[in-house]
Parts: sequence; structure tokens; C-alpha cells
Amino acid sequence: MPKRVLRGPASAEIISVVLAALIGVASPLPTYAAIPIGLSLMPAGLPFSAVIAFILASPLMNPTIFFLTATQIGLDMAIARTVSAFLLAVIGGVLTMTVFKKIYRPVGESNTQEQRAERTLAHDLWSNTRYILKYFSFALLLSSAVRALIPPDVIAKLLGGGGTVSTLVAIGMGVPFYTCGGSAIPFMETLMELGMQKGPMLAFFIAGPATKLETLYAYKTQLGIRVLAFYLAITLLFSYLAGVLFAFL
Repeated sequence: MPKRVLRGPASAEIISVVLAALIGVASPLPTYAAIPIGLSLMPAGLPFSAVIAFILASPLMNPTIFFLTATQIGLDMAIARTVSAFLLAVIGGVLTMTVFKKIYRPVGESNTQEQRAERTLAHDLWSNTRYILKYFSFALLLSSAVRALIPPDVIAKLLGGGGTVSTLVAIGMGVPFYTCGGSAIPFMETLMELGMQKGPMLAFFIAGPATKLETLYAYKTQLGIRVLAFYLAITLLFSYLAGVLFAFL
């Protein structure tokens, strides 16, 4: 029998969304871990909009990614990634209040989510370490291959501007080239040296997590096709607008 999750006052819910976005920016959790942890807090009164805000922000930024981005690409890009992650999470959470006015979850699902969260927390450090090491090595090999095989003028032509085409190309690159937030940095650093501008780069950093098969699977299985479609729409649109605006600024 389904159970309805009650909603509180809109002002209190917006505050929850903002706080969840801030926590998500500081959280090192990937999407597959952030979703069950966020859902496990709903029985305690956390609104679904705040869960979405946390899930949106968590894979995009954390202190380690900020440091790596600042040292390898530039402080301006690190700040831009942080601000973008926070704004996307807040916008997504606020829109969730309108798009998903009534949230239903099966009875007993909260226990399952809590068990899932406990398992994820217990193994998260080791699994994330292996994951990052594996894909960081892959990113270094990919960067070397790009530097050796692709002429700089091709990169400059495709990604050297901050307009519509270069930003869309950068977003499309997320499907084959984005692995995780940290390992994408050396690859982007190589492309920047070959002529890539920072507007398309920011778009890549935002849209990349949304196009990973792992992310799509996590949203589809744990949140459903409607939430997945909502997530893709706002993330891809926001990544495009953020990339163009950052290039303009």
C-alpha cells in the first residue's frame, strides 16, 4: 500500500533545498551512493525537493575536486564549478516542488533504502578509491592519445570559442569521455592547452555526470523514468547556459 510523504510550508522547503545543495557541494558521494542516502532521510521529514538538490550537487563538486581544478586548470574554473553545482541543485530542488507535487513511496521502501545506505557508506571509501585510481589512469592515457593524435588546430576550431557550437560539442563529449569529476580534469587540461576555452569546459564538467551510463542507471532504477527525464532536461539545459555565460564573462 503506497504511503504519501507530507510536504511542509514552501518557505521551509526552500530552506531545506538550499541547505541540501550546500551539503551536496561539500559531499564526495557519487550519484549511486547519494541517491539511497538521500532517500533514506525522507521518512525523517526531508522533502523530496531537498533530496534532488543533494543528489544534483554531490557528484559535481567536493573539496578534492575544487583543489584539483584550482591547481590544474585555474581558481576561476574551480569557483565556477562550485557556483554552478550549487545553483543547479537549488534550481532543480525548487522546480521539483512544482513538477513533483505529490511523492509516493511503497511502504517498507525506507528500510530497504536505509540498508542500502549503510552498505554504501561501509564500502564507499574503498570503492571510490579504486574507481578514481582506475579512471584517473585512463584519463592520463586518453590525454596522451589526444595530444599525440589530434592536431591542435582541430581542437581550437571545435572548442576554441565560447559560442553555441563549441558548447554543444563539449556537452556531447560527456558521453564518450567523462568518467568522474577528478579524472576528467587532466583530460580537460590537455584540451585547454590545445585551444579549448573555459566556457565549453564548464559545460562539459556539468553535463558529463548526467550522460554517464552509471548515472542514468541509478536514476532509472532508484527514482524512475520521470525523475530521470527531469534530471537530464535541467542538467543539460543548465550546462549549456552556464557554459555560454561563463565564456561571455
